[in-house]
Amino acid sequence: MSAVLLLFIYDSAHYIDKRLTLMPRRLTHIVGGLVFSLPIVGVSYWGFSENFDYLQLTLVLAISVVCIFIGSILPDLIERPTNPDHRKFFHSWFMLSAFFIVSFVMCFVVVPAYDQKVFIYLIFAFLLGYLSHLLLDATTKKGLKGKG
Repeated sequence: MSAVLLLFIYDSAHYIDKRLTLMPRRLTHIVGGLVFSLPIVGVSYWGFSENFDYLQLTLVLAISVVCIFIGSILPDLIERPTNPDHRKFFHSWFMLSAFFIVSFVMCFVVVPAYDQKVFIYLIFAFLLGYLSHLLLDATTKKGLKGKG
């Protein structure tokens, strides 16, 4: 059901993209990122939290919206779509892998030092937003480069 909704939102936004300016493209990435990522973050919190709390879940999801928002538009903020070098380094699977490695180190080295496991879900939300951006860009005619 979620995949069908994502395809419908993407097709609708892609149709609008052809007729308007660059903002709908960002809207496509934001909506696609939220539809793709929020359920995954919510289910992972529900499944992996030691002391499940609905208030904590609400806070995690609310802050995750911001992290997903940033992750889903970050590649286009760094490499503007109007730039001829668009979809180079930050639109690569290599960069997603680099973000994953840095996030892995943060989750298992930095976060335990502060004893705040909530940050793990926020880092995960950012990564999912970034991944959704790359997946949406990979479905276009131009696609993505294989490496950075």
